[in-house]
Amino acid sequence: MKVFWFSLKLVLTIAVGASALAGSVALLAPAGSSLGKTATPLGKLDLTINAPAARSIVYDRFGNIIGSLSAEDRAPVKLKDVPKVLVDAVLSIEDRNFFEHHGVDWGGTARALFKNVDSGSIGQGGSTITQQLVKNTLSTNRTRDLKTKAREAILAIRLEHEISKNRILEDYLNLVYFGNRAYGVRAAAERYFTSPLDPNPLKKITLPQAALLAGLIQSPEALNPIKHSDRAARRRSEVLDAMVANHKVTRKAAEAAKAVPLPTRVSYPVSSPLDYYKDEVRNRLLIDDPNIPNEPSEILGSTTQTRANAVLRGGLKIYTSYDPYVQLAAQSAMNEVLPKSEFTASLVAIDNSDGGVRAIANGRTFAESQFNPATEGLGRQAGSAFKVFTLAAALSRGYTPNDSVSGSSINWRTGPSSFYHLSGDCHGGTPSLSRALAISDNCAWVRTELSLGPGNYGADGAQRVIEMAKAMGIDTSRFDPVVSTTLGTNGVHPLEMAQAYSVFPNDGVLKRATFITKIVNARGRVLYQSAAEGSRVLDANIARTEIEMMKGVVKSGTASNTLGSMRRPAAGKTGTTDKSVDAWFVGFTPQFTAAVWMGNPEGEIPWSLGTVFGGTYPARIWRAFMERATADLPALDFPPPDTALLPRSSYINEFGRRFAFRYSGSRGTTPSTLATPAPTAAVTPTTGNASPTPTQPAPPTTGASPPTTGSGP
Repeated sequence: MKVFWFSLKLVLTIAVGASALAGSVALLAPAGSSLGKTATPLGKLDLTINAPAARSIVYDRFGNIIGSLSAEDRAPVKLKDVPKVLVDAVLSIEDRNFFEHHGVDWGGTARALFKNVDSGSIGQGGSTITQQLVKNTLSTNRTRDLKTKAREAILAIRLEHEISKNRILEDYLNLVYFGNRAYGVRAAAERYFTSPLDPNPLKKITLPQAALLAGLIQSPEALNPIKHSDRAARRRSEVLDAMVANHKVTRKAAEAAKAVPLPTRVSYPVSSPLDYYKDEVRNRLLIDDPNIPNEPSEILGSTTQTRANAVLRGGLKIYTSYDPYVQLAAQSAMNEVLPKSEFTASLVAIDNSDGGVRAIANGRTFAESQFNPATEGLGRQAGSAFKVFTLAAALSRGYTPNDSVSGSSINWRTGPSSFYHLSGDCHGGTPSLSRALAISDNCAWVRTELSLGPGNYGADGAQRVIEMAKAMGIDTSRFDPVVSTTLGTNGVHPLEMAQAYSVFPNDGVLKRATFITKIVNARGRVLYQSAAEGSRVLDANIARTEIEMMKGVVKSGTASNTLGSMRRPAAGKTGTTDKSVDAWFVGFTPQFTAAVWMGNPEGEIPWSLGTVFGGTYPARIWRAFMERATADLPALDFPPPDTALLPRSSYINEFGRRFAFRYSGSRGTTPSTLATPAPTAAVTPTTGNASPTPTQPAPPTTGASPPTTGSGP
């Protein structure tokens, strides 16, 4: 009797409540949902109906789906795109009088009432699809008591006065959960029945498949066909019998459908697991980084939570620069060249034409480590790969490739009683800047840096190098101007190194490294479009001049053993820090720029692989990648510099002072006019091999720890 009176009281509560309705309840939903267009007075009920989350789809540069970002894997569809057999199956088992009732099926409620009395328990509630839609979108009060059920019924009645049956059914089919992380009928069809390449998973739904999906709504986990095939088969049979009773299928068709095998595996064709590239896309959507201008996250909301709601629930279309063919070339090169050890490597590839980041490849899989050396952490010392910024600063101030510079060891005063000693990787003599770059002469490049502004104990020259690096796309916010700056003693990432080096093949124009090219919302409105144009940071002829000099690194310098035999025009720079803790090769062809770093992401740990330089493993990885990535592209060359525009050559002496040259007949040239101011700090030049350890270390830098002797090639 207790069950009887409970059920009777429920019916009376609903009836009285529906007739006495007054007040307001907001029904909220994103664009495209019927609930989103309803703001209806519904009594003094503190309830809110929210439309379901929709997954955001991520596309590659060709418009192909590469994954999704979601709180719930759901892809809303229009009712017209849901096969009739699936609609019939759902209505037959869940709400056979859906198109006849007005939100509450009084006949169904009465049947449930008497079944409850017969069983002696509250086993059935007789809920309609409209009631289920209300129940599953309530944001508060999930307690399953009489008051709540009455509220749901009252809301269901009013909802049916506001929107059409078809819209209610459409919302419901997009809302319900089918198990295995599939929400809505489209995701369910993808999960259980379709191949990863099927663009329309609902189109081919068959009768047994429709019956299985309709049956899962009751209890998706308990009826999981993969884990509980016997229960799923019985429930499917119940649905098929209900369809026969409702005259939707023949008994013969139903019996044949009961004999069809159940699915034995699930598929995740859209909601693929994260990899390094998609993880970086997600980060750039959610994190507002002041160091990265014009990030798409700026248009998605002012807080992390609002951005997360937009990305994970808003049904966005996110188009990226990702190229699966370039990614395959990068990962194949990494897997082929990188030896198995505690050390790893990271490669970032940028398309010079638009700054698009086409690939990120690491030596460890995302499953092994979610830390991405290409973009995360404080960065690693670039070693001699940083010298190109000193060269760019010098060429921009009137230096030439033929300027000569002292390569003897250095003993430079860094303070009232401290000196910076350097003799490692110093070749002596007076090489030209071109040759000094090719052989990566440390002393020659420290002197070149000092000559840019030797005041303030050499910090002025370092500051000009830092300013140039910043202009070319390096995050220098943690850099300190010290004598060893040109030797790459500050932390950088492969991504920003690739971005900065791409300035050279782009004729001096910086095109920001781009992951996300466009974002479209659920309504089809473009929210974000990446900037197509770049900004000029170098004179075009200076960029071409530096390319010509970097070709020497490949043809006759520190990378020549690995890259000298390449058939395509290429240029770049090696970098190796003390004890081979970090090794780099950053370079480019006319089409692509790629940065390769190799080291141990756990810290500044010396190699256990024997002798390693930027010209060994990193250059080999770079070459293997570049040859694959450009195999089907035309063999373009870099435009040559106009040498007539270059100023006269100069000489940088052992004191870091730059002199102009004048011609003196057949006897060659002799230094004459001082081209830059004398340094304000006292300089004590040395000859021979000075101690590689400073009497007092140079001021410490932030990020990666600076080497004490500079860096190798």
